[in-house]
Amino acid sequence: MTQQPSAYLQSALNAAAAHTYRLAARFGLSSAEREDLQQDLILDLLEREHAFDPEKASANTFTGLVSRHRAVELLDRLIKDRMRLHFCGRAGEAANDPHLDDPDPAPCGGAVLPMWADDHDLFADSDTLHDLSTALACMNGDQRALFDLLEQTQDLAEACEVSELSTATFYRRVNDLRMHLRMFGLKAAA
Repeated sequence: MTQQPSAYLQSALNAAAAHTYRLAARFGLSSAEREDLQQDLILDLLEREHAFDPEKASANTFTGLVSRHRAVELLDRLIKDRMRLHFCGRAGEAANDPHLDDPDPAPCGGAVLPMWADDHDLFADSDTLHDLSTALACMNGDQRALFDLLEQTQDLAEACEVSELSTATFYRRVNDLRMHLRMFGLKAAA
């Protein structure tokens, strides 16, 4: 004799299945992504069972509302993860794609990349590297020359001496470079 699942568990399973199938059809999720989303949603609903009060609403209503909102949050996280993995700039190819044709491992020179060696948050660092690559592509000649000089010297005073510019002109260009980097979301580096 098999035991029937509780009303709450059955409602949670039904709500998770309904919302994930709807989102999978709407956003083109693969079956693996849909199953992952459904499992995360079921776990979340089971963790919230203690908040369910049968006096206030039915299990179907509670799990339906919670799963609808939580499914959208989980889908948002999945879509952001997808976007982060496609940071190499080519449509349809991810940076970890084995068929990627010899990507330029150092789009902004070699000295900026050591952050990958002791990476703590790969997605945040890849976003920063992407922002830096975009900022470098939009720099004028003076900004790029100053950036390369600062990258080589790693010291403002030494870079000022090597540049052979007046101190006022050098620091005005540094300020201009900082503003350019901030425009591309690189506040910490600026």
